[in-house]
Amino acid sequence: MYALELSSAPGFPSPGTGKLVRVNGSNQLEDIVTGLVVPTGLTTGPDGALYLSNFGAAPAGLGQILRVELAD
Repeated sequence: MYALELSSAPGFPSPGTGKLVRVNGSNQLEDIVTGLVVPTGLTTGPDGALYLSNFGAAPAGLGQILRVELAD
């Protein structure tokens, strides 16, 4: 399972501390992408890649959609 971590810093979300993580079979987290800025959405595309939103709480027009290819 893959999940977004809004911020790995305690308290309010800290820009640049968001992550895309993989939860393995023993419930351990593995960092896949780090340094994200308030990531807010995640989906799998028809090509098998993950697509996630970065700068999810930014003003209109400043957000990003990032494509992440998964290793086999």
